[in-house]
Amino acid sequence: MRRKTPDPAEFSRLLAGIDLQKNTGVLPSPCIGICRMDASTGFCVGCLRTIDEIAAWGGATERDKRIIWQVLRQRHDASLC
Repeated sequence: MRRKTPDPAEFSRLLAGIDLQKNTGVLPSPCIGICRMDASTGFCVGCLRTIDEIAAWGGATERDKRIIWQVLRQRHDASLC
């Protein structure tokens, strides 16, 4: 089985479609199917979540998911610098 090649643009597109200002609707999972942890950062190379954030996602409230998305936006923006 071939590993999916990380495509930063794929996560950027997903992130651009998330409106964190609205408090309505169900937030999608940040997972883009590239599930590999970067040992130097502690983040998934696909979705930028920590292992704890990944594990917590399924049981997280919409409020908690919104907070995770906000953190992911900050990580993503910092990675572009």
